[in-house]
Amino acid sequence: MVGTKRFAINVLMNWAAMAVGMVVPFFLTPFVLHRLGDVEYGIWILAVSTVSYLAILDMGMRSAVIRFVSKAEAQQKLEDATAAVGAALWVRVLISLGVAVLSVLLALAFPHLFKIPADLRHAGQVTVLMCALGVAVTLVSGVFGAVLAATHRFDLLSAISGVQTLFRAGGVVLILETGHGLIALAYWEVTVVSLGALATVVVAWKLFPPCRVKFAKPDMGILKMIWSYSFTTFIFIIAVQIIINSDNLVVGAFLSVGMVAFYSIGGSLMNYSGQVVSAVSTTFTPMASNLEAVGKLEELQRLLLRGTQAMLGIGLPISLALVLRGKTFIGLWMGPKYQEISGTVLQILIISQFFSIADGTAGSVMMAIDKHKPVAKWAVIEAVLNFGLSIVLVKTIGIYGVAWGTTIAMAFVHLTFYPRYVRKVLDIPIRKFLWEGWTKITLCSVPYAIACAITDRYWHASNLAEFFVQIIAVLPVYVLCVIAAFRSEARALFLKWQASRLVQA
Repeated sequence: MVGTKRFAINVLMNWAAMAVGMVVPFFLTPFVLHRLGDVEYGIWILAVSTVSYLAILDMGMRSAVIRFVSKAEAQQKLEDATAAVGAALWVRVLISLGVAVLSVLLALAFPHLFKIPADLRHAGQVTVLMCALGVAVTLVSGVFGAVLAATHRFDLLSAISGVQTLFRAGGVVLILETGHGLIALAYWEVTVVSLGALATVVVAWKLFPPCRVKFAKPDMGILKMIWSYSFTTFIFIIAVQIIINSDNLVVGAFLSVGMVAFYSIGGSLMNYSGQVVSAVSTTFTPMASNLEAVGKLEELQRLLLRGTQAMLGIGLPISLALVLRGKTFIGLWMGPKYQEISGTVLQILIISQFFSIADGTAGSVMMAIDKHKPVAKWAVIEAVLNFGLSIVLVKTIGIYGVAWGTTIAMAFVHLTFYPRYVRKVLDIPIRKFLWEGWTKITLCSVPYAIACAITDRYWHASNLAEFFVQIIAVLPVYVLCVIAAFRSEARALFLKWQASRLVQA
């Protein structure tokens, strides 16, 4: 079972990698956008968004490896872990070969799917091909990344990810500074992905010897066991990919390639804020699997409630700052040209993010304890609603309709499904889940929201440094409200930490 110290290290390292993953793009995105221009940058975003659908060919294997390896480790049945890894690797290698073939077909079709200028069609095709080959490499190494996650070594995964981000950024700057464009960026992307994949495999082999398996056809019984779990996850992944990536595709197909740049700025800021909370939520899956394996229901209930509070507690101040001050931030960051359109897109999308953060812990726990079939079904419903509403609304209210399609679909599903399912599976009353998980921490953010609005109105930032100083200046309002509302929980946590220090001494 993962201890408090390991959990803290995992979260801190995840945050460190997340910080690198946010700070680097923060400075890099304006540089890339202004060097490439709206059209070429839009092609890059469309290529990445299109290729990302190939990730659904994961077939749910990553979640299956985490599930079975973490359970085998908790029960000290390492031979089961080896069997699961071997089966997943065999499937992933075959899928990766298929992705390599699909990448060629996708590259040929790319100029016909979107309104790509004639002089940029070849560059777009090469970009899609290289990005798709990167996905093929990641699918194989992802088996060993899942092993590290299952054994609670998120710190090492984060370290690899952080170094990879810095290495990628350095190459991008060098490529664009020397006058190269999309094609060189695409070759560099597949190179960086391959090096990160190699590092992941080597680290996993060293730290968890049972994952050193030979490539061979596994026992059909093992395959059936894994597939019975991963198929549902596979459906869930398909739905999530549609939810995440369909917006840029709808904008590119129904509006223009150039408008994708405006939409992606707002969408990327929402994604960056989501990464902050996902640094915590990713650690919940193996923890929940361990607890379920040894039958600790009460601790599972506590994990879900405290995890939901933690995710909202971390995500709310960021989300509120973006809703109330996002336009100001984008104007200072990307330039006044993008402030109004991208800022409005961001405000609409952040509404949807509240629900995804609020139910993120519940989703992770259900995946971990093999109760995720209804989660997958409702994710499909959300994906269909999202895609359908975005297409309908883009024709009536343009780019903002795409964002509203995402938000309306997400709000409907998360309000309708998750509270009832949490009650059914973990016997947590709906009122308790909504009050302790959602409402209590949300009320703490109201004074902070008022402070943000007042600051933006009467103390308008003239540069990014001043903007961040303002954010830091009003943040104590939120912290003090949270401490006041959760003083008993904070005291209990402090006493537990103090007791653990005495035992170690």
